[in-house]
Amino acid sequence: MTIKILDPTVSAEESAGIAVAKRVADLDGKVLGLLHNGKVNGDRLLELVREQLGARYRLREIVVVQKPSASRVAEDAVLDRLARDCDAVVTAIGD
Repeated sequence: MTIKILDPTVSAEESAGIAVAKRVADLDGKVLGLLHNGKVNGDRLLELVREQLGARYRLREIVVVQKPSASRVAEDAVLDRLARDCDAVVTAIGD
């Protein structure tokens, strides 16, 4: 029997060409996107995030979208909408 060990880490050389999204300084006047991945209780977690960020910042708008299933990637239209309409996006899983 052969045991295969997989290492999920990425070395510095492998990640050198990856661009990280620019961070916003704060959320005042910004549009916040919330992406629920479809798992149980993910919506509850995002509601808590919504409450906390809403209490801390003067959000202009909150866009809430949900994937049909946690096992499937979000549709391009959903991701395009979040990228186009939101200044920052939070996604959450549940269980």
